[in-house]
Amino acid sequence: MLTENDVIDRVCRYLKDTGWHIVSRATTTQTGYDIVATRQGVSGVELRVEAKGGTSSKQTTARFGKPFTSSQVPVHVAQALCTAIAMQAQPTQHGVVRVAMAFPDTKGHRKHVGRIEQGLHRLGVGVFWVDETGEVTVDAPWDV
Repeated sequence: MLTENDVIDRVCRYLKDTGWHIVSRATTTQTGYDIVATRQGVSGVELRVEAKGGTSSKQTTARFGKPFTSSQVPVHVAQALCTAIAMQAQPTQHGVVRVAMAFPDTKGHRKHVGRIEQGLHRLGVGVFWVDETGEVTVDAPWDV
């Protein structure tokens, strides 16, 4: 079961492996964008990512180690989308802002993101999917 921190770690690794520089990253105990990256050797593009996990990252919570419920998952997707749209609206020094959400690749997350997939593409919002093995796939209206 992937926590938000696990999702962030895997997406950062994927981005580095595909030529991005991680400008900043936040854990669940920090504030700010979860991931900010720029393309190495390419000026003018900044990628901002809002991540969610499949279970709580806090050992003291009742959901720690348990999957989020079918009623919690759509709330997390909605929160991530709201944050992504807000991140898109914030100015950057790098020119173009690309935004994405990152989720564990679970049936529940796929179901709820699938419902809004066409809208995400129209809005320019990408999605990083992280499976249990740590493999990352991307569904985005722009090239990674």
